[in-house]
Amino acid sequence: MKNVSITKAVKIKNQRVKSFDGEKEYLATGGLIKDKIKTETIKYNTKPSRADLLVSKNQLIVARMKGTNKVLLIDKNSSDLIVSTGFLVLEVQEGWHPRFLFHYFVSTHFQDQKDKLSIGATQKAINNTKFKEILIPELSFEDQKRIVKILDEADRLRQKRKQAMGLLDDYLKSVFLEMFGDPITNSKKWSLVKFTDIIVMRRGFDLPKQDRVAGDFPLVASNGIVDRISLSKVNGPGVVTGRSGTLGSVQLIEEDYWPLNTSLYSQKLNGNNPVYLKFFLDYFDLKRFTRGAGVPTLNRNLFHSELVPKVPVELQNKFETIYRKYTLLKRTMLIQLTDLEILFQSLIQKAFKGGL
Repeated sequence: MKNVSITKAVKIKNQRVKSFDGEKEYLATGGLIKDKIKTETIKYNTKPSRADLLVSKNQLIVARMKGTNKVLLIDKNSSDLIVSTGFLVLEVQEGWHPRFLFHYFVSTHFQDQKDKLSIGATQKAINNTKFKEILIPELSFEDQKRIVKILDEADRLRQKRKQAMGLLDDYLKSVFLEMFGDPITNSKKWSLVKFTDIIVMRRGFDLPKQDRVAGDFPLVASNGIVDRISLSKVNGPGVVTGRSGTLGSVQLIEEDYWPLNTSLYSQKLNGNNPVYLKFFLDYFDLKRFTRGAGVPTLNRNLFHSELVPKVPVELQNKFETIYRKYTLLKRTMLIQLTDLEILFQSLIQKAFKGGL
């Protein structure tokens, strides 16, 4: 397979933003996450200096930054966007299929070349001159269409599996609300008790010495289990809630653990089911109870006296049974998704080495 200059396939476009009235949608590099875009509304006189490129349908945008694989094929829904100068805006040339080029730009064949050619003292990125040194396999338009059909189908299977997993997550959330109602509004009209009657949340180093047991246990930070350490433990299972950083995030811990002082943890579950409490805390939204001008911190004193629904433990245990079935199914679906990801990457590798 012959490789040719990338300039045969695309041309760099630098259509700058001119003065406009009203508001427009702006896409920063950080707003493109895989195939999802999150824009922000801007006005001309207050727009960021990097909000300075216009795009058109069937153009491609590619993040310039080294180690950043962000590519988007502009369609009719995104053709009115203003995009960051952190993107290359590329116009497809005659004889080249836009979807073929999209798959090429997300492949390691392109990304490896881009990273090697990226320059800069602090944050390395590829400039226009270096971009033109990149090579691309030259294929007939018919071969490009055939490869696009194969890769699009493989990608469709991946996306369907991801959608199914999302629906499964939504189902579990709907089951919780159906069984228990909204914990904040108490839509099921359960009797109310103080927050500390169902769970006591305390900082990691507040654990009384008599509740500590020596041994080798997972070390839990506010973002989850990160290491193992020979210290003391908290008898699991339980829930750990981010006190700062991953503020208010809730993690179900199935085994014994040692919580850092950067986390709040459940010292006592007061006879309640930890699976139920994990979902209860998610819906209760502890992020509401934060204080701090600089770095916001979860303040337990603000919610310990809150009145919350008292749900029968038997119903909590029934929800845990449903949750366990959900986790088994989710694990199976994750394995299937991993297999599809491996297949997709294998097909991409073959496509740009002449193996498809």
